Amino acid sequence: MEPMRKNEHFEGTRFPFKMTIQNKAPTLVHAHWHEHLEFIRVLQGPVTVRIDGETFLARTGDIFYIHSNRIHSVTADVDESGSGAGAIQGMVFDKSLLYIPADRLDIRRALAALDGTNAIDRAFGPDHQVWPELNDAMNKAYDEWMQAGPAYEFGILSCLFRMMTLLLRLYGQEPPNGVPDADDSRRLKPAIDYMEKHFARKVYIEAVSRSVNMSPYHFSRLFKRTFGLPPVRYLTRIRVEQAKRLLIRRDMPITEVAERCGFCNLNYFDKVFKEQCGFTPLEYRKRFVPGREEARRPTI
Repeated sequence: MEPMRKNEHFEGTRFPFKMTIQNKAPTLVHAHWHEHLEFIRVLQGPVTVRIDGETFLARTGDIFYIHSNRIHSVTADVDESGSGAGAIQGMVFDKSLLYIPADRLDIRRALAALDGTNAIDRAFGPDHQVWPELNDAMNKAYDEWMQAGPAYEFGILSCLFRMMTLLLRLYGQEPPNGVPDADDSRRLKPAIDYMEKHFARKVYIEAVSRSVNMSPYHFSRLFKRTFGLPPVRYLTRIRVEQAKRLLIRRDMPITEVAERCGFCNLNYFDKVFKEQCGFTPLEYRKRFVPGREEARRPTI
């Protein structure tokens, strides 16, 4: 069966995260890929884990990290009843959950480095140096997910940051070949500065690329390789983050917020904001600014 792109049900929601357990089936995970990040822990082995061109015979306790756009699948042996004899736990989350600390260029560069095929180990067994903390963080994240108590999202985020910190530090100890050099992030900083200064107006890729003396084509390729997303998406994120700050001001109509953040079309502002935050701008304002009654908005 041809691997398919999997669309998670949490896409576009406020908290794009989920944890599941798969068992009692010969095929625990059909071959697929997605934009999100994922950890898989083997609850009962052995199982066979395939990630791109690599195959692992995994035992109980093994933890696997799967980066964006990696084709992966998990299968188990069949027991006497015809059911699968293995069990796994999956943790899938969108990279947007890491954006707050990733606003620092060096952290964003390190995250992009994990996209390299051999950037870090894919498998972490109980004898690996980072396994105890990865395993403990997955346990705590699952407890938070299942109980869904007050501020459980913060509990889950603390586990994700803890796990990703381990991987980023592990990468930092042994820099892989082919990872974008730190000089690239410094070279591209004028482009970041340009976007942050001009986000309220129309921003053309030609103007941004001129700020670093590069052609638009080579600038776009280097930017995505260094920071993990295209310049246009980075600019959109700058605009949305600025919009959040303006939306908490009670005296500013949403139409004005959109204009000040470079969105000339209110319907497009609604669409993009909801894709990134899980709320429309009006819903965001009502949630974080109680008592605000937004005036009827003109139709565009």
